[in-house]
Amino acid sequence: MRRTNMKAFRMLLLLLAIVFLAGCGKPGKPPVAKREVVDMAGRKMTVPADIRRVYTGRPGSVVMYAVAPDLMVSRSLWNNQGSERFLSESYLKLPFAEGSAEEIVRLHPDVIISWFDLSPKSIDDAERLSAKTGIPVFMVDMDMTQYPKSFAALGSLLGRKDQTNRMTAFVEKYLVPVLERAAQIAEKRRVRVYYAEGNRGLNTDPSGSFHSEVLNRVGGVNVAKVNALAGKGMSAVSMEQILQWNPEVIIVWTGMGPSVTTSRAIAGDPLWARVPAVKSGHIYQIPCQPFGWFDRPPGTNRIMGAIWLSRLLYPDLYPADLEQASREYFSIFYHYDLTDAELRAVLNPLGTTEEKQEKVTSKTLKP
Repeated sequence: MRRTNMKAFRMLLLLLAIVFLAGCGKPGKPPVAKREVVDMAGRKMTVPADIRRVYTGRPGSVVMYAVAPDLMVSRSLWNNQGSERFLSESYLKLPFAEGSAEEIVRLHPDVIISWFDLSPKSIDDAERLSAKTGIPVFMVDMDMTQYPKSFAALGSLLGRKDQTNRMTAFVEKYLVPVLERAAQIAEKRRVRVYYAEGNRGLNTDPSGSFHSEVLNRVGGVNVAKVNALAGKGMSAVSMEQILQWNPEVIIVWTGMGPSVTTSRAIAGDPLWARVPAVKSGHIYQIPCQPFGWFDRPPGTNRIMGAIWLSRLLYPDLYPADLEQASREYFSIFYHYDLTDAELRAVLNPLGTTEEKQEKVTSKTLKP
């Protein structure tokens, strides 16, 4: 009788253990709390209540670094030469990932953030990526006019509303006035600009390309009349076309390696010397630390690009203090406080002295 009771007792313990494990999952791992969220494309999805690991590709890395660098599981951008000082050691140690489903799965993110447009194609791409990885893809609008809404969406998703509120306050203080005043600039006063890209400056992106969006947003006229290339852009042009377009101002991209090689190539090219804007000194290197301020990636780094270019083209319309804006931006978006020497270097990538730079940026290009 005693043996029978002992056997029954053991069977009962075994059944209780099975029930316990079935209800709680793997030992030591209680069920993960979930919540439902809606992204900026209106797509509903279930994510962990407490998101701790985030994957995002280009151009989302820049905005994710601003919002929550401690949640990032990878980086997808090569920063420009010498810019490591502005970025945290923990970020620089993250592995690079180009965005394949296999890479993402190996990184074990709780959520994938897609920082791009909300077109039907982008939505389809997000759905396919989510299906391949089994990880929810949260879409965020990359349009510059939507930054306050984009930041709010990320703050709510990631539990970082205090930080995204600071980012929004900066945008409302510096960027929103630029966008609003640009719409009021008379056509006859709009400055005609060529955006020089590629090793020799003979590549560009026309109006309508997201690579040149900053130029249009601040009220400039993109002189390039060529077909836009999808993806990375950079349509090829000839010197004859540039002479025909006769831009009043030339701005030079930052490159993907040593960041001012294109400016140096243009400066030593006798063909470029024939362009009136070059002869008159109206050619400017776009700041590029720690990422290009104008493009590549077309992320929140463009905020400073818009402030810089608006003051360059229309200094009387945009009197914002560029130095103060730069200090605030680096503090909020890069979590880094610039020294005076670093500020000068960031604003003068060609090594232009403060005196010369002030003379350049104070020119009124149109009466």
